[in-house]
This record gives sequence, C-alpha cells and structure tokens, in this order.
Amino acid sequence: MNRIGKKIAWVSLSGMMIFSLPSCGKKDNAADETLIDPDYIIQEYETTTTDEGYTIINGFYRIKSNNGDKDTILYIPYIENKQQGVSYLEELHIKSSTERRIDLEAGNIPDGALYNKQTSSAYGAPYVEACIVPDFALPYYNLNDTIPNWYLSDSAGYAFTYRVEKTGDVKSTSDTMVSLDIGAISVAMYEDFYDDIPKMNISVYGVPKSLFKKKFGKTFGANEFLKYKDTLKKNDYKDCDLLCSKDITETGVYYVDYAQLNKKGDYINYIIEYKFSDAGEKVYLKACAAGGYKIKNEKVYSEWKKAHAEQMINN
Repeated sequence: MNRIGKKIAWVSLSGMMIFSLPSCGKKDNAADETLIDPDYIIQEYETTTTDEGYTIINGFYRIKSNNGDKDTILYIPYIENKQQGVSYLEELHIKSSTERRIDLEAGNIPDGALYNKQTSSAYGAPYVEACIVPDFALPYYNLNDTIPNWYLSDSAGYAFTYRVEKTGDVKSTSDTMVSLDIGAISVAMYEDFYDDIPKMNISVYGVPKSLFKKKFGKTFGANEFLKYKDTLKKNDYKDCDLLCSKDITETGVYYVDYAQLNKKGDYINYIIEYKFSDAGEKVYLKACAAGGYKIKNEKVYSEWKKAHAEQMINN
C-alpha cells in the first residue's frame, strides 16, 4: 500500500506530554452522534486494514492506547516500507518490548561488533518523540477526550547508566560505569510527510571523570548522578568536551564510536543532546537508543565504519 493522502501542513510541537484541549463549540445532538459514530470516519476517508488488523485511515494508523484509566486514540503516519533497525512511533503501541528489542538492538549490529542484550540495554541515548493529531481527525474526538499532542523539544541525557557495586547498595564509582564501544541511535523523521523537515542536530559531550571526583569524591548515587546532568546542562556543558556533532536530515540508524572518543580523554560518561530548529507546525518524529555493542574484530569493524561513514556521528 502506498501512502494515502497529501503531504500534511505543520503545527508547533514541544516535549512528550499529552494535553487536553477544549472543544471548539457546541453542535446539535444529531451532528454529535454522527461525529462520534466510528463508521462516519470510515465512510468519509479511504480506510484499509493491515495484515496485523490495524486500521489505516487517510494514510494514518488509528490506534487505541491506554492512558491511565481510559483509552486514547492516536493517529500516526503509516509507513509501509520501513527501514531496517529504525523505530517508528506506532511500535510502542503495537509491538511487545521483546519484538522492539530484536528489531533495534539485535538488528543494528555493525560488522566486527558483538551484541550482548544485558549490556546493550544499558545504552540510554535520550528518547525524543513528536506526534500530533492531524486536522482531518480532530472532529472525531468526543468532547471529553484527551487530544494526544506530543510536542517536539530539545533533549539531552547520559549515554550510559551505571551498576551499583553490590545488591542493595545505592552508591557507585566511576569504575562501575557501563561502557560500550559503539552506540546506535534510531531516527524516524517521516520526511515523506513534509515539504520540509525540522532541522535536527545530535551532539556528543564527554564528561571528564575529574568533574565527578571533584563534586562527589569516590562515590555517588543515582539521584546525584541525574541531578548533575541537569547542572551540566544549565551551564551549557562548558565543563564538558564537545566531541562530535552531526546534522540529521533523513530517517536512518546513526552510530557513535565511543571506542574512538575514549582515546580523547578520561571520561566518566557521555551526554547526547538533540537540538531542533525550524520545526514548523505539524511534526512526526521519533529518536531513541537502538543498541550498544562491543568491538570483537577491529579490522572488520574499521572496514564497516568506512563503508558507513554517512551514518557515523563522529566520522
């Protein structure tokens, strides 16, 4: 099936929050009954069903997502020919966590690298999501429904988590930081739905171990760890080293070679920052961690890296 409908116009988006919008005027009872009738939208627009049983209306998935004590209706662009290893917006709602992990972490292994599901899941590139209800679908919400608009905003987070030194211990040291050689980042930009796409940049900062030692001494806990990231952000990362940066212009899987970055300094962790500009009005976008790997064959990996230079954040 080809994408249905025309390219959509844009609306402004910000973080990953769901807001309730007021209704736009009272209609008579007959009109209300017509609009909330599920068959109405099916008759109004071209509707199909995927092999998995999901409804596609006017080129969008129509998905019921449980939001606390009630279902929320989501409209997410339908992409038939998806890129391997890329995570799309609807997958959180129609795939199990096991399926998503197989598609991402196990599906993006560079040649010459080793995947281990226990350590790979500790690679925590920030999660960014933007999705808005398209104009055509707005009339089909009940007056008391939540309109699930998730807005696009800048985001930053640590690349790696850390292990506690022993069961029940809430403290850790730099020696127990999880470290991987390569990190993958999935970006679904839905560029086929736009005349123009948002400008997106991914930057990676190194956090020197000396900063943590100066701040915490030998040990630190989970709350201190997370709060310190916020402190670094407020200072515009001036105490960190900007190691690499890349503008992202299309859907794909992108990689950070941490083994290479480790040679540039003595770092306790790395911060990945997403920045957006010219986001326009209506945006559909998802970016998230897509696997962490160890290098097992340096020669094979080096050849793979050269062949995939356009996918490397640090190339």
